[in-house]
Amino acid sequence: MRRIRIAVATAAIASFVIAGTAFAAKITGGTTTITPSSATTTLLSNNHITVTPVAPATASNGAFSFPISRGHINTTTLYGTVKNTGGIQLSNGTKTVTVRHPVIVSRKTGAYVWALIRDHSSRSCYRRLHHAHRIVCVVRTRYRDARILKISGGSVSNGTYSGNVSITQATATLINKLAGSNVAAAGDALGTISVTPTLS
Repeated sequence: MRRIRIAVATAAIASFVIAGTAFAAKITGGTTTITPSSATTTLLSNNHITVTPVAPATASNGAFSFPISRGHINTTTLYGTVKNTGGIQLSNGTKTVTVRHPVIVSRKTGAYVWALIRDHSSRSCYRRLHHAHRIVCVVRTRYRDARILKISGGSVSNGTYSGNVSITQATATLINKLAGSNVAAAGDALGTISVTPTLS
């Protein structure tokens, strides 16, 4: 009886997974572009914060474009994951923060952009065994995964999703640390986002 229940449960889970991915399309490439508003650009400039792309991301006319590497999307609900390459660096002239590999995650609970934020680096040195005069030093850099932007509104036209983005608490904290004062808050509008995936 127990084996029958397990078999029935396994079949139910399998059918649920199949149903959930029936409309999922594989993403093989494309581009995600984030365009800060003039208000955002002014805020950063007034606080002496510069933003530069990290290859293979690029910048043009104030917009930052990230090549899409892979992912999947439900073409009906727009739920899915879009992984991008590259990143950005924010600097106040003395301190630089690197944000890499933005990932768009769209679920029933909402759509957000996640990324890896570089934390502090530490350097440790030690003597090699049997080599008393040889010292080896290792630099360890830590990254933390953070939800940096919230995506809202928007629509799809000719295969491109266009919507709005606002900053999260993680991004507000990052900006405030670089600015040296509380100039940003979670929920502040950042600008717009457009996602043009290549589907297979």
